[in-house]
Amino acid sequence: MPLAGTSLQALRRLVLPCYPLTMLSTDQLREHLQLGLRAVAAAEEPILRYFRSQDIGLIHKGDGSPVTLADKAAEAAIRHVLRAGTPEFDILGEEEGSLDRGRRHRWVIDPIDGTISFSRGIPLFGSLLALEDREEERSLLGIINLPALGETYSGGPALGTWCGEQRLTIQDSSKALQRGHEADIIAAGDPLWFDQAGVGDDYAVLLKNNRLLRGYTDCFGHAMVLRGGLGAVVDPGLSFWDFAATTALIEGAGGAVWSRPSLLEGSTDLILGKPSLVEHLRIQLGW
Repeated sequence: MPLAGTSLQALRRLVLPCYPLTMLSTDQLREHLQLGLRAVAAAEEPILRYFRSQDIGLIHKGDGSPVTLADKAAEAAIRHVLRAGTPEFDILGEEEGSLDRGRRHRWVIDPIDGTISFSRGIPLFGSLLALEDREEERSLLGIINLPALGETYSGGPALGTWCGEQRLTIQDSSKALQRGHEADIIAAGDPLWFDQAGVGDDYAVLLKNNRLLRGYTDCFGHAMVLRGGLGAVVDPGLSFWDFAATTALIEGAGGAVWSRPSLLEGSTDLILGKPSLVEHLRIQLGW
């Protein structure tokens, strides 16, 4: 489903009102997906070389978020593959910013999503890559690569969603609305992120009303929705590169994504997962 408008999207419409009317065929999407998979694979070497090393070069950016030498090396590796394979596409990356020539299609990179986990030796982090159609304001392809776990999730609305050779489908069920040990597991981002997004009280609402609430955050939590381990994830205050890949994968797997502009400027609040559970949580939180 189309995402609610964000400040970033509004800015794109203002500055770049017209895009070349170029559609991508299913065969072209498959070719671009293979390129994307090669790109995230190229990032695995620097990521795993720095993971649990003595010096990962951890610093904090102006917004307080952490970044490491591995983030920078991984994005450079991904960009190198993408520029060589699709020089006609624009690129937006968390660390290196935007290569923006007003092209309709754009790669969106988060080289290490879950930098806090990465920096503390916890293997629940990954690389995110999406191919965005800026005219339609949607992600055509998405990749979540979890290098420390050896799992890669890839696909999109036109191709379906896959983990390796396994086709993934999000199965909706009445279990989503049950309580007790038979209920679906719901995951939420850290309380810190709820506070920063101006919805700290909503974390308490989730704790009160959902007995199986766990803190599987970042792209690992999103991947577990795709795999079926989680029923839904509530994730406020996300940047565009945090969810561009996930939206394509959730749509390709038959799930639902609900979004709204966050109280945190330039960010988006998301609920993603089984359609009935996403709607149930939206009503529960009053979003």
